[in-house]
Amino acid sequence: MKKKKIKRLRRKPMQIEKSVTFSYKNVAVIKKFVTEQGSILSREESGLTQKQQRRLATAIKRARHLALLPFTQVL
Repeated sequence: MKKKKIKRLRRKPMQIEKSVTFSYKNVAVIKKFVTEQGSILSREESGLTQKQQRRLATAIKRARHLALLPFTQVL
């Protein structure tokens, strides 16, 4: 008996310029990669490379530590 294949719904990757650098000071860019609940989007959802994803994560964590971004957002 064959198993059914589950199709995963994928978001279209965000169009991001190669020249964009992720910095904790640039909150407008960082907010695009955070969900409504405050969690960081995965690589599959954001369409970033591994190196970009690591830099984004550290920038978000630094911005949270300096209270530029909230850790969680209460709905």
